[in-house]
Amino acid sequence: MNFSLHTHEGVDVDRLAQLFRDCTQSYKFLFFRAIVARLHKSGGEHMRFDELLAEMLVAAWWPAVVSRLATGNTVGNDTLTLLLNTISESLQEKLSTREAHDLACRWVTRERSRGCLRYVPEALLSPWKGDAKHLPLYRIRNDGIELYEPWRHYLMANLPIVGGWANSAWLAWLQARNPNVPVSIEKLGPPSKRISLTPERRFFLKGMSGMPLECIYTEECVHEADLSLDHFLPRSFVGHDRIWNLVPVARSINSAKGARLPQQMYLERLVRVHHRIINGIIPIAGSMEKIFLDQYCTDLRLPPDQLTDASALRDAYIGVVLPMMAIAQRMGFPADWP
Repeated sequence: MNFSLHTHEGVDVDRLAQLFRDCTQSYKFLFFRAIVARLHKSGGEHMRFDELLAEMLVAAWWPAVVSRLATGNTVGNDTLTLLLNTISESLQEKLSTREAHDLACRWVTRERSRGCLRYVPEALLSPWKGDAKHLPLYRIRNDGIELYEPWRHYLMANLPIVGGWANSAWLAWLQARNPNVPVSIEKLGPPSKRISLTPERRFFLKGMSGMPLECIYTEECVHEADLSLDHFLPRSFVGHDRIWNLVPVARSINSAKGARLPQQMYLERLVRVHHRIINGIIPIAGSMEKIFLDQYCTDLRLPPDQLTDASALRDAYIGVVLPMMAIAQRMGFPADWP
């Protein structure tokens, strides 16, 4: 989606549009998105550094820790990444606001002297450097920043557009930093509401036509009342709910696996389950089922007339899933579960 910033009398929006030019680190994106987040919450012009650092931690948590995207520099001494690594275990999928704020309060003094807040408040103002005619975005205080009123008014009046523009720039920067992995908006933060997989669940049940579903991990029957759908490749890695990556399991197994990569031996069992489902669905497929069948063809690059061919389906899965598993493992997703 293309976001264009609205012009406004009294502020130089062209300067604002240059905020992320020539960025080599994530700090400018995260600092500005922290400003937008604070405006959403309070609307005030004064923002303390501990509040801004806390928002930066929350914004970086999902892409860096959950989706395992590269957000820091290549030499591995990125201060913000080091901060994130001090919080809790890597498989946690939520960083609470309180947890982030407590950490920010402990670190903000040293961060202003030698960390991720050392340069970014000044660096973000670089589009206005040497320009005495135009009002910059904010002034820097000892404990934080203070937005100039014309800019606060502009940002508040255009928060959805400005937020979308900043997210789009952040997404493009992350994609450039992670060229081998598709980076989608879903990888920037947790979903706003719990995602329902009800249509996908019906697809599996309909394809089995009353036959028992067997868990590929435990080889035990999964009863309909206890049926859950696991993302074979973690959702935080793939960023989608496409049918070919889902597999029926018991709820307890889904919870235990989390964002881990299964052993490669389970790929064969995944293919067998989907082969049975596909062959059961095709004769009775309605419009929704045809959408799911098309996902196999599109994503696995498999011709429709080969969907029911076990060998062709297996080769398609191996050609797509194994390279993705290798990439995910290099990114740091725990492997060889269980």
